[in-house]
Amino acid sequence: MRLLIFVLGGLCLVFSPLPLQAGMRRSSRNCALAPDEEAQIPAQEAGVLTKILVHEGEQVSAKQLLAQIDDVIPRMQREVAYFKFQAATKKSEDDIDIRFAKMAAEVAKFDYQESKDANKKVQGTVTQSDVLRRLLDWHKMQLMAEKAEKDQMVAKMEAKMAEAEMRTGDANIERRQIVAPSWFDRDGHPLDAVVVELTQHVGQWVQIGEPVMRLVRMDRLRVNGVVDAKLYRPSEIQDRPVEIAVTLPRLGRQTFSGKVVYVKPVIESDLFQVRAEVENRKQNGVWILNPGMNVEMTIQLK
Repeated sequence: MRLLIFVLGGLCLVFSPLPLQAGMRRSSRNCALAPDEEAQIPAQEAGVLTKILVHEGEQVSAKQLLAQIDDVIPRMQREVAYFKFQAATKKSEDDIDIRFAKMAAEVAKFDYQESKDANKKVQGTVTQSDVLRRLLDWHKMQLMAEKAEKDQMVAKMEAKMAEAEMRTGDANIERRQIVAPSWFDRDGHPLDAVVVELTQHVGQWVQIGEPVMRLVRMDRLRVNGVVDAKLYRPSEIQDRPVEIAVTLPRLGRQTFSGKVVYVKPVIESDLFQVRAEVENRKQNGVWILNPGMNVEMTIQLK
């Protein structure tokens, strides 16, 4: 026994004059396939579109470079930050001033100590003002050593600031690269997508958030439908396996496996919405199922 199906607003309306029986299979005809995931790929920064590296209908991989926005100025800024980082790093690694100031402090200390010892032996050998001057020189060299150490610390902080500017430059460059999103399957493996529409052209100015192209995931598609709540309980439909069938020119009847993945808990006008996912496959490198294609869906009941 098969369900009677009506297409209502792009959804399959599932209806049957008889109640379900355990083990029976129920079919839905003229159900339209839709993408399980699709994305409008936007520009993250405003600028002139200098490259489009893909064409409509092309299959792309996760994180693949799709298009390029002019990045001349960000690259120059990044180069300036790089040289600032190199200079600050060299300065932070240079301890010549520290070593010189410490050695000078040791000499000044010895000179001061020598003048004190001389006055102990013969009072007045070195004038008191000269002794104080030598003491001042010793303290001065000590302070110069401390300043040199602080200057080195500042240079290290400047190097970190320049490194952060470099990372900012890298991010500004990266944000002008339009890449494919990372879609993953349930096992964490990256999935491919297909470019279905280019909305911009090379040489055009794009604004932040303006779509450049549209991608559709093709390995898994979905079928949305509504079910008669007077005949079926949502619990009877949830998580049930489904089979998608379609008859194609020169390929004949093709079947695909899937599962009901969502049953809306709210019943409206004696109907509740369901969504099934179906695994697509390729033949000769081309996906067999396409969004918008009308198919027959069969639900296997308990």
